[in-house]
Amino acid sequence: MDCWARVQLDTTVRDLLPTTNDFATILFDFLDRLNPHHKSLASMILWSIWENRNNKLWEATDVPPSLIVQREKDNLDEWSCIQRARQPQMSTPPVFPWTKPPISYLKCNVDFALFNNNTITGFGFCFRDSSGQFVTGMSNYSHSATYPPEAEALGLFEAIQFAIDRDMTFVIFEKDCKLVVDLVYSPIIPQNEIGDIITSCKHLMSVHNSYVVRHTRRQANRVAHSIARASLSHPIPYIFDYVPDYLYYIIINEMA
Repeated sequence: MDCWARVQLDTTVRDLLPTTNDFATILFDFLDRLNPHHKSLASMILWSIWENRNNKLWEATDVPPSLIVQREKDNLDEWSCIQRARQPQMSTPPVFPWTKPPISYLKCNVDFALFNNNTITGFGFCFRDSSGQFVTGMSNYSHSATYPPEAEALGLFEAIQFAIDRDMTFVIFEKDCKLVVDLVYSPIIPQNEIGDIITSCKHLMSVHNSYVVRHTRRQANRVAHSIARASLSHPIPYIFDYVPDYLYYIIINEMA
C-alpha cells in the first residue's frame, strides 16, 4: 500500500478491496477510475511490484517502495518521450467521439458488465443534456448468470423505465451492442429471454414515441461502461445526480 500512497492512489485501492475477492474485477475497476496518466503509471507500478515480489522470493533481494515508484516514474517519462518521437510516423486510429444530443433532447448511454465468471450482472447508464452536462445516472447489479446480449437488453430496459419514471420526454438511448439496437427496430423478435426483454422495451417505446435507440461505438460509450464496471462498488440500486470521481476525466476528455 506504501507504493500507492506515494502516487495518491491508496484511497482508491482501499475502496475497491472490500467489493470482491476476484482480482481481475478489482484490477479493471481500479484502472477504469484513473485518468490516462495514472492508468499508465499504475500499470507500470503493478508490474514492478510483481517483479519485486519474485526477486524477494527467489533471490532474497528487496527494493523499497520509494525506489519502486521513482523507478517507474522515470521509466514512464522515458517511454512517453519515445512515443512522442515516434508519433509523426504512426498512423492515427479513427476516433469516434461522444456527440451532444440536439437541443431539448437528453442522451442516455447504456452499458453492462459481467463479474465473477458471469455470475453477477451489472449495468450502468447516464443522461447528459444538449450542452454535454451530466444530468443523472444509475448503476445496479444482480447475482444472476446472464448472457451478454440479455444483459445488454436488460440495461436498455432499465434505462427506458428510468426515463419514464422521471417524465423525460425526448431521449436518445445509445448502446455499443448493435444486435440489441437492431432487434428494437426489427419486426421479428426471437422467442427466448432476450426476445422477452426486447418486447418489453418496444412496449415502453410505443407509448413514448419521442424515444430513440441508436448504436454507437465503444469509444463513445466509455462513461456508461465505467459506471457498469463500478456497479459493485455502490449500494443497489445507486442513483447519482453528480459526476463521480472516476468519471470526471472521461467526461472532460470527451468534451475536449
